[in-house]
Amino acid sequence: MKRKDRLSRRNFVQAGVVLPAAASSAAAAASAPRIFESASVYERLGVRTFINAVGTITTFSGTLMSPQVRAAMDEASSNFVLIHELQEKAGKRIAELTGAEAAFVTAGASCALCLSACAVTAGDDREKMRRLPDVTGMKDEIIIQKIHHTSYDHAFRMVGAKLVDVETAADIAKAVNEKTAAMAFVRSHHVLGHKVGLEEYVEIAHKHNLPVILDAAAEVPPVENLSRFVKMGVDMVAFSGGKNLRGPQCSGILMGKKEWIDKAYANAAPANYLPRIAKVGKEEIIGLVTALELYMRKDHDAERREWYAKLNRIAEGLQGLPTVYTEFIPNNDFSHSPRLSVQWDEEKLGLSLKDMVRKLREGSPSIEASDMRSFNPPWKGLGLFPYLLQAGEETIITNRITEIVREHAS
Repeated sequence: MKRKDRLSRRNFVQAGVVLPAAASSAAAAASAPRIFESASVYERLGVRTFINAVGTITTFSGTLMSPQVRAAMDEASSNFVLIHELQEKAGKRIAELTGAEAAFVTAGASCALCLSACAVTAGDDREKMRRLPDVTGMKDEIIIQKIHHTSYDHAFRMVGAKLVDVETAADIAKAVNEKTAAMAFVRSHHVLGHKVGLEEYVEIAHKHNLPVILDAAAEVPPVENLSRFVKMGVDMVAFSGGKNLRGPQCSGILMGKKEWIDKAYANAAPANYLPRIAKVGKEEIIGLVTALELYMRKDHDAERREWYAKLNRIAEGLQGLPTVYTEFIPNNDFSHSPRLSVQWDEEKLGLSLKDMVRKLREGSPSIEASDMRSFNPPWKGLGLFPYLLQAGEETIITNRITEIVREHAS
């Protein structure tokens, strides 16, 4: 018979007895250098960091979180919780802060739109939820104004929904049928010029007993928008957490009427339905709630004054440079103002706008700025946005533009 009291290698380790090999490994680990001592995490990977004078662009890694948000996420990572319970309590806190009936944290605003589409097609019917994106037998048409089409249409279409184009209120009335699931509206500086405003859109939708899905991903500031749209009666509103809320980049909020938010959450991870691919973790949930609480308490007027002050310091610092001219750019979209345009005589200086953007990017430190000709509506010159500039970075930008202009002027 084999003796049952013999200890395996695992038993030795669990009992606190260190085997020779384990001892040597522990000693090696103790003497190994810390991996972040000689370089930053990005330097070790050869990744460029830069001064962000563009804004909260996803491809530019979104935003910068505050120390409080980072600390909250670190604390969240140290414990286990039930995600459903955390989402329930986080949702109540978000609703308390915003005035929504219900809310929960999503893996970004696009995920919130996807979940909204799940809510209006499959709802909380498990058989239908399992079948998505097969929408056979479901209401699967979402009405949208033609000008509101964006690359984020995929958030609706991936669920199997069809987008039905309209332009006027009369078009909407003609488009509504037994297959209509909802009406979608996009608030963005990319889609200006719609013919039916949001209030009228909500009124028409509710007249036909249809919910309204609002993409308001970047519509903060102003802070009032966090409450404004739900007060208008919008059924589901999607916000990004990784923009000016300064939350985790991969976070968002879906808020609105409890009936629809509950149906959307029924489809959400960690449940195993179509949106399972868009999982949100405990760290992002806590980080988003913390960021929202901080944002609601912030002195927004003071922040906006500082944004203008930074741009004014740049404008003043560029005065007197050959052919250089600066101006603040009007923008009907409050969430993307203020904006400073820097212009010069490209022919006289032999310096194109494209070259300026490249030279700023290739300098040290690297600076990202915008070619405003690509904006909607388009404008002239080099665009500088202040939202993510850290203290003193406006001076670095001013000095670098000055250096480039003088090189060409000479």
